[in-house]
Amino acid sequence: MQMKDTLRLLLILAAGIFFRLYNLLFFHYMTADECVYTQAVFALTKGCVPYKDIFIAHPLLYFLIEYPFIYFSPSLLSARLVSILLSVGTMLLVFHTANNLYSRSTALLALAFFALSPYVLYYNKLAVVENAVLFFISLTLYFFFRYCKTSGEKNIFACGFFSGLAFLSKYSALLVVMVIVFFVALKGFKKLMTFIASALIMPSIFLILLVLFNVHQYWFIQTVIFQTIRFDFPVSIKLFEFGVFFALSLPLFAATTPILFVRKEREDIILILLYGIPFMFILLGKVLINHYFLMLAPILCIIAAKSFNQYINLKRTKVKMATLILLVFTIHFLLSSNIFLGSPSSESAVRAKMEIANYIKSITTDNDKIWTTEADIAFFAERLIVTPNSTIWKYQGFYEDVWGFIGTSYVGEFAGYSGGLITINEIQQALESEKPKVIVIMKSKITDILIWNGINTPKYRENGLKDYILTKYCLNFSLYDMDVYVIKTGKYNG
Repeated sequence: MQMKDTLRLLLILAAGIFFRLYNLLFFHYMTADECVYTQAVFALTKGCVPYKDIFIAHPLLYFLIEYPFIYFSPSLLSARLVSILLSVGTMLLVFHTANNLYSRSTALLALAFFALSPYVLYYNKLAVVENAVLFFISLTLYFFFRYCKTSGEKNIFACGFFSGLAFLSKYSALLVVMVIVFFVALKGFKKLMTFIASALIMPSIFLILLVLFNVHQYWFIQTVIFQTIRFDFPVSIKLFEFGVFFALSLPLFAATTPILFVRKEREDIILILLYGIPFMFILLGKVLINHYFLMLAPILCIIAAKSFNQYINLKRTKVKMATLILLVFTIHFLLSSNIFLGSPSSESAVRAKMEIANYIKSITTDNDKIWTTEADIAFFAERLIVTPNSTIWKYQGFYEDVWGFIGTSYVGEFAGYSGGLITINEIQQALESEKPKVIVIMKSKITDILIWNGINTPKYRENGLKDYILTKYCLNFSLYDMDVYVIKTGKYNG
C-alpha cells in the first residue's frame, strides 16, 4: 500500500473513531434495548442464570462479549465501549473486503461511507446486539469473498464458522447467511457441506451447554416461541421506521443508483443480491424497526463506493460532479449530526438519571434490590431490579420494551401470548414478595402512569399501585419527573 493511501486509511479510521467516541456517554439516553441488554448482563455478573432467572430475547454471544466489561466496571462507558470496539473491527473489514473485490480507491471510499454514515454512527455508539451481528456478518462476508476469489478450504470454513457466530448474536443474521449458502451451493456439494459443518460448530456447542445447564426450555420459549408469535406492527409504524432508516442512509442509496444502469461484474451482482434479498425479507416481516437494516450496512457501503467510483470515472466532468456529491454528503452529515453527537437535552436526561442512581446507591447496599421501569437507573446504581411474578416475562427490565412502547393496547389481551403481558397485580405480588428497598416512579412516563393510576379501558381494567406504594413507602427524594420512594422501616406488613 502506498504511503498516500495509508495516510488516507488512517485519517478515515481516525475520523470514524473520533465521532464514535465523541460524547459517548451523553449523546443519547439509554434506549429501551440498551436498558434491557445491559441490565441483563449486569444480572449475569451477579450470578443470575440466563433465560431461567432473566428474560433474554436473543442468543447469548453478545451478552458474553459484554460480560467481562460489565463485570469489572458496570458503567455506561464499559457497555458502549464494546460496541465501539466491534465497530472499529467492522470498519477494517469493510475496507479489506472492498479492497479484495475492487480497487484501493473503492475500498477507501467504502470505508469512508461506513465510518461517517449517520445511521451507522448512531447505532455503533449504542450497547445493542446489532453491533455484534454487524461485526460477525462482516467477518463472514470477508471470508466469503476471499473464497470466491481463491476457492480455498480455509476460507469457506472460516466463512461458515463466523456465520454461526453471527447467528448466535441474533437469529436475523440467517437472512444474509441463506444467500451465502445459495452461492456456496453453486460451487458444489462438498463445499456446501464444509460450510454447513463449520457453521454448526458454535451453535451446537451452545445448544449442548443449554441442555447441560437445564435452561434449554426457557431459551426456546424466550428466543424462538415468543419471537415467532410476536405482534404485528401497524403499517404506519413500519413506514415511520423505514423512513428514519432511509432518511439517514439517503446519500448511500443515491450513490448506489448508477450501478443499476450499467453493465455489472459478477461481484456487483452478488453484492446486490446479498443486500436486496435480506432487505426485502425485512420489509415484509411482521415487525420492522430501523436497526434491522444495520447488519446490511457494510454491503450497502461497498456497493455505493463501487457505483460512485465507477460513475465518476465515466464522466468527463468528474471533478465538478465529485465536488457536488461530496457537498451533498457533507450537508446530510451536518443535518443529521445531532443524532450521533447529542444535544443538551439528551445530556441532561442522562445526567439526571445518573444523579438519581448515585443517590439510590448511597442509601442501599449491594444486596438491596430496587424496583423501577427505568432499567438504566438500576444499572447506573449497580442494583438488581425485582423480578416480576410472571410466568411469561422473567425480567422486569423488559418493561422498557413492553410497556414503554405498547401502553395499554395489549395489556391483558396480548395477541399470541396466553394470559397477556405482565399485569399490575403481578408487579404488586413481586413487591410484596421481595420488598425492594427503593421504588422509582417517573411521573411523565406512560408506563409508570399506568402502573400508578391503573388501567381502565373497555377491554381491560386493573387498579394501580398508588395506594399500595404510599402505604408501604415514603417519598424520599425527587428530581425533575423522578420520585424515589424508600420502604418504611419496621412498618412493612407484607
